[in-house]
Amino acid sequence: MNFSDEMKQMLLRVAAGETEPEEWEKWWNSNKAKLEEALTRGDRGRMMPALWCADYYWMAKTQRGVAYYFHAQGRPVKTSGYYEEKAKEEEIRNRQKAMEAYHRDTAFARQIWEEYLERHPAESVTFDWKSLLGTPPGQKPAIAFGYKNARTTEQWKECKDELKLRLKENLQAKITPVAKAYGMKKAGLKTFVREKNGLVSRIQFIGYFRGGGYEAIICYLCPIYAIEYGILGLPGHICQGENFQRMCKDWGVIQYGTEAVDAVMVECINRKFDDILTFLADGLLPEWQRINSLDIYFAKERRDYLKAAEKGPNDPRTGRPMWNLAAEGKPDPWRADDYLFGVWELLNGKETEGYMRLEECVRHNSDYMENRLKEYPEACNDPRDAMAVMYRNAQLFARTKEIAGAEKRKNAVRETYEEVCRFMRYYHGLAKKTERNG
Repeated sequence: MNFSDEMKQMLLRVAAGETEPEEWEKWWNSNKAKLEEALTRGDRGRMMPALWCADYYWMAKTQRGVAYYFHAQGRPVKTSGYYEEKAKEEEIRNRQKAMEAYHRDTAFARQIWEEYLERHPAESVTFDWKSLLGTPPGQKPAIAFGYKNARTTEQWKECKDELKLRLKENLQAKITPVAKAYGMKKAGLKTFVREKNGLVSRIQFIGYFRGGGYEAIICYLCPIYAIEYGILGLPGHICQGENFQRMCKDWGVIQYGTEAVDAVMVECINRKFDDILTFLADGLLPEWQRINSLDIYFAKERRDYLKAAEKGPNDPRTGRPMWNLAAEGKPDPWRADDYLFGVWELLNGKETEGYMRLEECVRHNSDYMENRLKEYPEACNDPRDAMAVMYRNAQLFARTKEIAGAEKRKNAVRETYEEVCRFMRYYHGLAKKTERNG
């Protein structure tokens, strides 16, 4: 058998999924010189990319290169799904191994945090959220549309209205019950909030700016006086892990109102809300429930654990971290953490550290705020302008430094705290519109 026939037989075996990665690599390396003569540079690159290694992920790419080669010659071949399936299994195993290593690496910090929580137990919530998965009870039958993509104004309106109905059905059947189980109340059609022991938790679905569905979901837990940016969050495997990534995948099915919301689309919407429910109920809400006071929120044990868990293990496929919440040593651009910790230190009598942080927050944002307030004088009282609200709050706390007498300053800080929290309850959606001076 000449090499041309041998190569053809090997390529057909690859197309049929009958060659293992190690066998392919060995054959290719043994015949490099002959392959350079028999194949074009493009074909060689498609069959054996520069970063190729002996696993099924890269073998699937080789198979696609082989299929392209035969198709270009006018002899298309049918390919097996063997490599794709094995690649999926391989990726799952590798990701599991990477996550196991991550949990081993963070075990020490997590153990200290768990021991701290045992000394400060919170009320647990028992709720069968899995019973909410699937088709919402009483869901209306899907409409049979006569088109796939909306083209006319009437079709756009029909698609948008149907999408909103399906979102409402799922929101009421899945998200509302689990939010209520954790003590959250509605603050609008698609927002849930809770206040407890100086902390506020909020879940909000953001409407797509062109109408239709939801552009994103915002979830945060922070002190009432704070804003949702630059704050202490959750461990990376909860806020950015598998459940989060699954929730974000194919988010467009609940975002755009441009396709016919037929039976297939309704099922996709139901499944996407299952992903959202799982993200909330199988990680985020239970973790929030354990943080039931400002002392726990700011506990060193918690901060150390968050620090240890902010960077995920490397993705086996890309080599990049699965998530990376680290600021890489850089301060947050708004200095929101300076405001957050500055107020907390003042409340605990640490004036030197507290005022230093607050003054840094005010100084850093002063130029921006000067121009912003010229354009919009009421920005500091507008919940839509988080930076302006934070700046005014930081100003109010920083000004108490000018008060003579330690006891008077302490009282002024407490009064400022109460005044700021009164306004921030409106900001977070816990209370109706609240006015404040300047």
